Amino acid sequence: MLNYADFTTKHEALLETYCNLTGMTALKAFLLTNGEILLQEHASSYLLLSCLEDEMNGEREKMKNTARNSQILTNMAELAKSLKRHPGNVIVPFFTRVEEEEHNKAFMEGVQIFVDRIIKRAVEKRKEMDEEQETETEEVDLSSIPKEERLGPGGLDPIEVFESLPKELQEAFESRDMETLQKALMAMKPADAKVHMKRCADSGLWNPE
Repeated sequence: MLNYADFTTKHEALLETYCNLTGMTALKAFLLTNGEILLQEHASSYLLLSCLEDEMNGEREKMKNTARNSQILTNMAELAKSLKRHPGNVIVPFFTRVEEEEHNKAFMEGVQIFVDRIIKRAVEKRKEMDEEQETETEEVDLSSIPKEERLGPGGLDPIEVFESLPKELQEAFESRDMETLQKALMAMKPADAKVHMKRCADSGLWNPE
């Protein structure tokens, strides 16, 4: 049996086609032809991840369609288990049942529950990614680095240079806001501003390129 990576690489085009199918008639025909692949656990995992990706990319309607198609596979697996039959043998029975109002209502309620889970998970995932990015971009404590290792391209110590800057320039560098920096420089004498920026460049606090 193929692992997930190999499975998705081999069948990605077919999986994407299934994700985008809309009508029940088309879904039934596609499953009757490709059920051997689509009714594998890896296919369900692929659709789950596709739903999450679509929601995070702001493609809500696409996510809902894929979610419905994903739940078809889930329901078939459950039906096969209850009937003690191979999933491929319940394709026709499933579509026959889902045509009935009662079963269709129950199915669509299950789809909505799944959609709600995807939306909630997308919010959580986005938060986790933002927190991870913040952690990766946290400033390094320069004081913990030996002086000889933290010297800038011009041989100056960034800590010493920063501490020697006027308060306005320090605040500008801390905010990392270009407009604030420009205002601070324009408020200074041109010669003083030039000296400070030269020292900032030599210490690595400022990249003039």
